[in-house]
Amino acid sequence: MKITKPLKIIGIIFLSLILLAVIANITINIIIKNQLPKIIEEKNDTAYDLTYEDMNFSVFSNSLSVEKAKLTPKKNANIRKDIDFYGDVDKISVTGVNFYELLKNKNLKAYTISVIGPHITVLKPEVRDTLKSESKLPEIIDIDKIKVENAYVKMMNTKGDSLLHEVYNFNAEINGIHMGQYTVKKDIPFTYTDYKFKIDSVYSVVNDMQVVKSNKIEVNTDHIEINNFRLQPYISRKEFKSKATESNTRLLVEVPKLALKNTDWGYDKLDLFVNIGAIDIDSINVRILDQKNQTVFQQAKKDAENIIQPLIPFRMDIGELNIKKSSFNSLGILDVNNVNIKIKKISNRVQEHLLIEEFQLNNPQFVHIPKKGTNKKTSEPSKLNDVVLINKLVVKDADYVLKDASGKQNKLTVDDFNLTLNNIEINDKTVLSKIPFSYKDPVLSTGKIKFDSGKNYTIHSNGIVVKQSNATVKDFKMVPKLTRSQHAKTLKYGEDYYNVSMGAIQFNNYQWGFDKQEELYFKFNEVVINNVNASIYRDASIPNEPKENHLYSYKLRNVKFPFEVGTLKIKNSTLTYEEGAGGGAQPGKLSFTNFNITAKNIYSGYKRSSGPTTQINVQTQFMDKAKLVASWSFDIMDKTDKFNINGDLNNFPATGMNPFLKPYMNVSASGTIDRMIFNFSGNNAVSNGDFAMSFANLQMKVFNKENKERKLVSAAANMVIRTDTDGLRKTEIKEVERKKDCSFFNFLWLNIMQGLKQTVI
Repeated sequence: MKITKPLKIIGIIFLSLILLAVIANITINIIIKNQLPKIIEEKNDTAYDLTYEDMNFSVFSNSLSVEKAKLTPKKNANIRKDIDFYGDVDKISVTGVNFYELLKNKNLKAYTISVIGPHITVLKPEVRDTLKSESKLPEIIDIDKIKVENAYVKMMNTKGDSLLHEVYNFNAEINGIHMGQYTVKKDIPFTYTDYKFKIDSVYSVVNDMQVVKSNKIEVNTDHIEINNFRLQPYISRKEFKSKATESNTRLLVEVPKLALKNTDWGYDKLDLFVNIGAIDIDSINVRILDQKNQTVFQQAKKDAENIIQPLIPFRMDIGELNIKKSSFNSLGILDVNNVNIKIKKISNRVQEHLLIEEFQLNNPQFVHIPKKGTNKKTSEPSKLNDVVLINKLVVKDADYVLKDASGKQNKLTVDDFNLTLNNIEINDKTVLSKIPFSYKDPVLSTGKIKFDSGKNYTIHSNGIVVKQSNATVKDFKMVPKLTRSQHAKTLKYGEDYYNVSMGAIQFNNYQWGFDKQEELYFKFNEVVINNVNASIYRDASIPNEPKENHLYSYKLRNVKFPFEVGTLKIKNSTLTYEEGAGGGAQPGKLSFTNFNITAKNIYSGYKRSSGPTTQINVQTQFMDKAKLVASWSFDIMDKTDKFNINGDLNNFPATGMNPFLKPYMNVSASGTIDRMIFNFSGNNAVSNGDFAMSFANLQMKVFNKENKERKLVSAAANMVIRTDTDGLRKTEIKEVERKKDCSFFNFLWLNIMQGLKQTVI
């Protein structure tokens, strides 16, 4: 085949161009290798020395590569003033550079930029320049891909003798990078199509006592995964306590695995936004290791921050946050374990609100060990420049244990604790209150509750149910730890011994909170107690404590916080009182069955000058034999403690009193008390009033200590007492003086005994 002349010309031109390109490529590489180092050395007026082992340029691929490059401070450089960073890199390669566009229009366009094995040290500047300088970069940068492989970066302090931050084996790939006049003025001065980062480990100093460490980190456009995150102290407890620090809390936080899914972030105009579909955390272990009082340094820093910043200074939306099997420990005082946290729909709008749709705490186990001196008041209330809204807070299947100061004995246990609060709001006003948030429609329920009240009693309940302004305590019991004889041996002075159970306690339409003086108050419209079974015993052989046993009006008047009970009802109950001489002797016993009380206007006298009269009405079966109706009233605010009590007993067989009279007084009675009426008025010192009684066939027997009848004494007694009355025998009782070391009911008993003396004898 004969080659035509035009074809020959084209071939010669093509070969010439190739030859020219080869010659140009060789020439450029010779210049780069031989002349560029000299040019750099001559023209370099910076504080750095730049060296490299090899540099290659290819005309054919428009590529440039540099190997074993080093950027180091010059010997005479002022490290603190002139040097921002230094380091070395194994290889830098750039491919697909459009040199025509670069030279003509000053626009950098390339296919790839690869940086392999950089080791960079950054020095923290002494003073940060906050003024933006004019960009010296090309007007437009378009790079298809930037890759960084096996990078090591660390930041030192200004002097270069203390490590601040460190990143090992950083690998990155960013695609579709574009920077131009529109992007350069933004906080992120370029756009991209996608990216992915991988880091083997991170070390970062947070403040003068805490560091952050993390192992493997992976990031791409819609996913972030962090492994083995730790926030931990790098100073000892002794150093923390002895020197001034930026923070007054020493913390340890451990997160084995953290994953953020469906992530998106960027800038809307000048405002940062972050969108996250879901955050999944394997577990979190948070421990407050030490705390101390705020130092002068911390207060000065706080005073300098005049502007209260928002909680989250950017727009944020999170679909769901899940934290599994987490734990929290505060100074060994509060320990929370096995808690699963689920938060739905978090939305933050700067200068508007932080909104959480639902916050769940599932299966938490709380252990509280109170320590002395842990209830110190804070010197200054918190401040907030935000509104936090939580539509629903749920605590589910929680267990709570309160231990004694040694941590060995349980003082209080609460099983299966469940709580729901709705429409929670925290704002600049609520944070100044004792309860730093408002809420609506509370619902609470628990399983079994056990409380160790001290050396004598344990309190039990089968649970509490609270719904809005109503509450119920189920199956309440106050159980003695000791037997009667054991209890008596522990006493120096006389004390009642209780064994009490209640079917249910209902608090209807109650309110509680803190008043304007930040004092706790309780208001109950109605309290209903069902099926009380109360057994009270007193060993009369033990002397009373030689101090005044105040009346109930005095006790209520001197309660040191405000409370009110509109109506108290006790229904279908049984009350027994026993009094004995100890030593195994049979005690005297009084019993009240089918016991019902309605009491109105029970309140404390705290910060009061007056109040309504307290009225208590009683209906019961006395000694399970006869109906007793009584009415008792007093004015809590009357400092003379005036009272009135009246009652009416009908058709009572005198033998019904023998369970009390025979053991207590070695006396038995027979006959019938058709009716007994009393009406006593008195005060803290004395009382008097009216007494009336109708009886028939009344006879008495007197016994010795061996329980044998003393017939002669019995006959003499029956000669003294009246056997019958013709209708009601009325009398105005003589003044009775109160024994002030005894209770009100002893005072009532003395009045009844005085009435009996004046009526029967």
